[in-house]
Amino acid sequence: MRTDWIRALNDGDDPFATVVLDATHDTADATEQYRLRWRDLRERLADSGADSSALAVLDEAVTAADAPDGTAGRVLVADATRVLLDRHTEVPPERGTATWGAVPDLLGVLGAVGEDVATVVVALDRTGGRIRGVDGTVEEVSTDSGGPVHKANVAGPGEGSADARVEETWKRNARAVAERVDKVVRGGNADLLVVAGDAESRARLRDELPPASAGIMAEIENTGGTAPEQVDDTVRAAADEVREARRGEAVAGFATASGRDDGLAVTGLGDVVGATRAHAVETLLVDPSAVPGTELVAGTDPAAVGEKADELVGDTPVLSGPAANVLVRAAAATDAAVVLVHPDDEVSLTDGVGAVLRFPVGPAA
Repeated sequence: MRTDWIRALNDGDDPFATVVLDATHDTADATEQYRLRWRDLRERLADSGADSSALAVLDEAVTAADAPDGTAGRVLVADATRVLLDRHTEVPPERGTATWGAVPDLLGVLGAVGEDVATVVVALDRTGGRIRGVDGTVEEVSTDSGGPVHKANVAGPGEGSADARVEETWKRNARAVAERVDKVVRGGNADLLVVAGDAESRARLRDELPPASAGIMAEIENTGGTAPEQVDDTVRAAADEVREARRGEAVAGFATASGRDDGLAVTGLGDVVGATRAHAVETLLVDPSAVPGTELVAGTDPAAVGEKADELVGDTPVLSGPAANVLVRAAAATDAAVVLVHPDDEVSLTDGVGAVLRFPVGPAA
């Protein structure tokens, strides 16, 4: 999971309030239920010592936002002056959370928001298609070839050549759509291309796409050229598959690296903290169900972390916080990825943390 989008949370003036709440709006009393859920979380923040300025910032953010349509969650991070993160999520949390501390609840944020999967959606028919880019822009692609697009229902003299002309028209139309789709995919650095349409139209598009775009293509059976926004449930499912595949690859990569003796995989809080201090972490793995509540200190450099202040050689401790959040904060500051490990994954993490390293540190170096 990329962490560049949470890096800015390191720039706020601590302490921070982090809120994850159910923002579902699908019943007549949804607005009142939302208000009650926020009131409960607000009281938790106040009991944790949150100051009135931060609470006021959150009050305004919660009440001013438009209600989502259907089930949703909402994730907010704020300091005393402004909201630093405000995201709606597709899946509401099982239970709302609210924390106040020197470090945002970054582990909770990552678990609630998940990884962005930049997606392009295409709805095809035999005359062209509609493309929705990564940024949500929708455009029509059609050809002006003027060729026939329907085959004859019954065979007759010359129908074979007419059907061949229809096939050629379909191919030209697919080529035009493919050229535009490939540009949109590359321009948006898309991770996923979802294509809806009948089987023949999808096959023609795949044949015309360059390998890079064809390789990220997921197909939806649809014979009516359905508009991109009408297949969003399937698009979300395809994006979830991409996320899980990436997560599985990262977990498997750690397991493989752990089986070697080159020192490029470590586990346990002490070793992961040492690797973090050395800016050596490429991928941080955290099992939220197993990571201890141990607090770490951090210096002016977010990667300068330690279990004790005297471990921060050349730096001065400026904050302390739960180990998982301090390590995720450091990962974001050093362009490292973060992977959330599930209890049923076939990997063993001491203290619920591990890391794949850019280079070995400690005795393995």
